[in-house]
Amino acid sequence: MPSITRLTPADHRRVPWKNGGGVTTELAVEPAADGRFVWRVSIADVVEPGPFSAFPGYDRLIAVVEGEGMRLSVDGEPPVERRRLDPAFAFPGEAPVWCEPIAGPIRDVNLILDRASATGVLTLLAGLTVHRAAGDALLVHALGGTLTVTREGGETLTVPAGHSLLLRDAAALVEAPAGAEGVCAEVRRR
Repeated sequence: MPSITRLTPADHRRVPWKNGGGVTTELAVEPAADGRFVWRVSIADVVEPGPFSAFPGYDRLIAVVEGEGMRLSVDGEPPVERRRLDPAFAFPGEAPVWCEPIAGPIRDVNLILDRASATGVLTLLAGLTVHRAAGDALLVHALGGTLTVTREGGETLTVPAGHSLLLRDAAALVEAPAGAEGVCAEVRRR
């Protein structure tokens, strides 16, 4: 059933990393009956090199939204460099991952999906971007400036910096005007 939920910074939840190495800000999560979750969107600050927490059975998409960038070594493979606002990088949640910020602390956004029950896409939006999104769940988060979300059917909503909009069973145009930045997570149930 279609629905819209506005999430303010007060709705976001700070949770410790599974490996104890830091804290993440959970923007939105859909819990599953078995104590796991179907999907989660979060933002984490990485201040020093270290391992990622393991999420067996999940797929992860990650993108740098603040700072220079990072190098990720996934499952012993040569490092992959990801810079600020590069397209999201996907990897299996159970793979051992080593992260090294390139030039000082970074902030990244993560979409984590239970592989058995969901697939998804993580899209970054920066100044004068229009993105057509659809899914069982859409999470639009404004990193800076104000984003505009126009639902199929014509209703237009705004998302100010630091806030999120969760749409269920929806299709929408997400726009980032000049100077605005944001992220759009699209989740489809299997």
